[in-house]
Amino acid sequence: MKDPSGLIRSWLFTLLDTNVSYGSSVVPVYSFAPKNARMPYILLAQQSAGPEGEHSTKDSYVTDQSFTIEIYSSHTGNDASYVPINTISNSVLQLVRVRTSITIVGYNVVSCVLDNTITDNFLMDDTTIIMKVLNFTLIIEEE
Repeated sequence: MKDPSGLIRSWLFTLLDTNVSYGSSVVPVYSFAPKNARMPYILLAQQSAGPEGEHSTKDSYVTDQSFTIEIYSSHTGNDASYVPINTISNSVLQLVRVRTSITIVGYNVVSCVLDNTITDNFLMDDTTIIMKVLNFTLIIEEE
C-alpha cells in the first residue's frame, strides 16, 4: 500500500488553481497561505486516511482518503456578506464533485463524497473574516 495524499493534494491544486473566480478575479489556491494573502482564497487544508481493511480484498487495497478545503473572505465595516464565500464554494463543489472520472495516477477513484460543510465568521480588529469548510471523502483503490 502506498500513501496517495501527495497525489490527492496535487490533483486538487491542479483542479482548482486558476479555475475558480469571484467577480473578475481568479481565487488563489494555497497549501499554506502567505501572511499577507489577499482574500478571498482557497486553502487545501487537512488530509486523513481511514483504515484500509474496511473495503479491501486480498487482491486490492482500498482506503477512505478524507480532505478539507477551506475558503476565506474578508470584509471591513458593515459590508460583511456570505455571498462571496457561497459563490466560491459552489464553484469548488462543481469542480470536485464532477460526475466524470477523477484521475489520480496509480489509483482508481471509486467515489468522491461531500461529507459536510461548516460556515463560520470571526472579527479581527475592524475586519470580519468569513470561512467555509468543505469536507470530502475519496474512496480509492490502488492499481
